[in-house]
Amino acid sequence: MTNNDLDVRTLWERVKARLNLPAGQSLVRRASANASRRGVVEALLEVSMPADLHDWWSLADVRVDFWIPGGGDEFAPVDLDEAVETWKIWLQVADEEGQPAVDENGEAEPRFQPQYLPFAQSPGGDGLIIDLRPGTSYGAVFVWDHEQWGLREPLWASISAMLQDVAVTLERETGGSPGPHQGV
Repeated sequence: MTNNDLDVRTLWERVKARLNLPAGQSLVRRASANASRRGVVEALLEVSMPADLHDWWSLADVRVDFWIPGGGDEFAPVDLDEAVETWKIWLQVADEEGQPAVDENGEAEPRFQPQYLPFAQSPGGDGLIIDLRPGTSYGAVFVWDHEQWGLREPLWASISAMLQDVAVTLERETGGSPGPHQGV
């Protein structure tokens, strides 16, 4: 795999070319975030974002319908401001829960962490998050279940890996080239 294989812009173009837009449906796009806005968010979260996450937020033409698969649900991308608002709400909920509860094994139950940044939402209120904590899962994509809290296994190692997987799946399903109602 070359660096170009995981280039966010190239991968998004592959995904975008194969997403079906039902007849009569208007296309809504997520707002992009410039470098300055992304820097403000990094300062707020007190972390640095991986390069591919910067690239993701810089895309100006990302559809906001439910096209990202994950954990048995579909997710719609949100813009950076909505991601920050969701982040604040989920942190507030975690704070309001007080001290972490203890499970049957005496382990602290997981809480939403300041280093988790949501970037997509399901219709039921769950989210896809990027883990920005230092370590082996830095940059990985997880489902955050708003009712069952905690991270399971990562769905993808990165935003780039997610887009690569979605692109390959859509290309396989559509036979490789966009049809008359595909593309954006």
